[in-house]
Amino acid sequence: MTFDARKIAAAQSTTPFEFIGMDGKTYELPNINTLTGAQGRRLKSGDDSVLEEIATEETQAAMDALPLGVQEELSRAWVKASGESGKEASPSSRRPKRPKASRST
Repeated sequence: MTFDARKIAAAQSTTPFEFIGMDGKTYELPNINTLTGAQGRRLKSGDDSVLEEIATEETQAAMDALPLGVQEELSRAWVKASGESGKEASPSSRRPKRPKASRST
């Protein structure tokens, strides 16, 4: 069987991520599943120029206005939201749970 990236992409959520800024306005980031691998690597390495490619100037300004701890929580929520809507993963594509290591006494 051939892995078809198009089928996987079509099954993933693409619903944009919304957040409310410190000013009370709602802003939107694209679903993280829509970023390319190159954009993801750049973002993960700290290259904030990716935000210029994917977000409006208003969204960028709203993110810049967030306290650092809130920015970190926003990032976590953005990543988490990427898997919350869309098709359920098939049982064969889910990662098996790792057994917990037993404590030695």
